[in-house]
Amino acid sequence: MVSETKKSKIDAIIRASRLIMRMNQANPASPKSEALYYKMLTSYYTCLLNAHDEGKFIAAHTVFFPSEILYAMDIVPMHTETTTWMMALFLGEQAEILSAGAELGLVPEICSPHRGLAGAFSLGALPRPDAMLWSNLICDNTAKSGELIMEINKCPGFYLDHPFQRSETEDKYFLGELEDMICFLEEKSGQKMDWDKLSKIVQRMDHQMELFREIGELRKTVPSPFPNRGFLQLLTTDYLCPGQPEAIEYLEALRDELAEMVRERKGAVSPERFRLMTLFVPPMYLMGFLEKIGQEYGVVSVVEPLFTRWAEGRLDPSQPLESVARKAAMIPERRSMYGPLGQEALQDLVDCAEQYKVDGAVYWAFMGCRHTCATVKLFKDLLNEVDVPVLTIDCDIVDPTINSEAEIREKMEQFFELLEDR
Repeated sequence: MVSETKKSKIDAIIRASRLIMRMNQANPASPKSEALYYKMLTSYYTCLLNAHDEGKFIAAHTVFFPSEILYAMDIVPMHTETTTWMMALFLGEQAEILSAGAELGLVPEICSPHRGLAGAFSLGALPRPDAMLWSNLICDNTAKSGELIMEINKCPGFYLDHPFQRSETEDKYFLGELEDMICFLEEKSGQKMDWDKLSKIVQRMDHQMELFREIGELRKTVPSPFPNRGFLQLLTTDYLCPGQPEAIEYLEALRDELAEMVRERKGAVSPERFRLMTLFVPPMYLMGFLEKIGQEYGVVSVVEPLFTRWAEGRLDPSQPLESVARKAAMIPERRSMYGPLGQEALQDLVDCAEQYKVDGAVYWAFMGCRHTCATVKLFKDLLNEVDVPVLTIDCDIVDPTINSEAEIREKMEQFFELLEDR
């Protein structure tokens, strides 16, 4: 049985998602895709909440993990960082879980989603996983977090080692890592890999990536039809439900809605004054604020090249495991934030600025993410060469004590004035 503490946390996320879903369904002007997104979110966390009562195996996993394999094995996934985000977004309990993380000895310089995650597990605020899965994607925080989660939950774990570069030898090595992980999961869960099911998931995942690209093309339109709040929804769709029917349903509805807005020449904000590029992830607690200030100042984020711009290429359902490995190299974050930062990734940044007709960029410099903050000056200098000014905002994805909403508003308003004077 799930303890009341665990149940209340997950239940709160589910209740909040259901409430928003019902509000969207009751409002004729609300996009259908919004309700479908929150339906997907509700289903994900309901499955997690009920997993142990239904005798199912829970595998907690860090970000950018191939959870397609878990779905194919009928194992219930728990995306650790996103669950921390959702607790902060819906419950506003950052202080509680971050404080619990501090009591474990985790210092503020460590990524707050990982500090909060460890704190949440130590409080018994999340269902206990039956196994912990983690990798070196995308940073040293992620690479070390699994060991602590295993210790807290007294569960077995598997570390998935991603090569830093692509070659025939490294691709073969990573394929072996995936095969070893499947053997580990089969042994610990008693569930066998369903290769036919994985093939179908890969087929849907290929379609899902195409939908991401179509949505990206529609966002190039002036005015852009995609709302600022949509960034988090796009991001978490792949994080939580890769290759799942509910993800396809949501993305197809979103694509069709955006296409209709483009035909009608309607923008997400009216009038559209400033088109921004978003670098890294805005704080969870500012999502509502960013939507509000966008409407107020006619500002819209038209592209997030580090997170929503998928590499070209297709997946082959007849080679499901090879396709899972291939997808790991195609995710936007892998191309620009892991391994050598090559000219291709830098050129993509410049291409985005030109193709999306960007007026300026905002870099959310998350203090707990050392490797991305190291690129601030490089990206700023690069974009300045193509006459795109960059606003850097020091922040934390989860912890709102780093700077206040009022301080961020002031910085953004000054940036908008600069853009207006150009």
